[in-house]
Amino acid sequence: MSITSDAKRMFVENLNAFGDKETQPEKYNLYLGLIYLMASVEQIQQELEEIKLQIAKRN
Repeated sequence: MSITSDAKRMFVENLNAFGDKETQPEKYNLYLGLIYLMASVEQIQQELEEIKLQIAKRN
């Protein structure tokens, strides 16, 4: 597992434990936003790896 996926998993755990949408919308929004942020970072990392592979194939 990567650091990014570990962070995402931890944010999901916190969302489930502390992020009640009705009683604590701030925490809910915070953890959900962090989950989305980590998902975006994971996607960028994957795309960067694909770009690196394509460049390596050209050389």
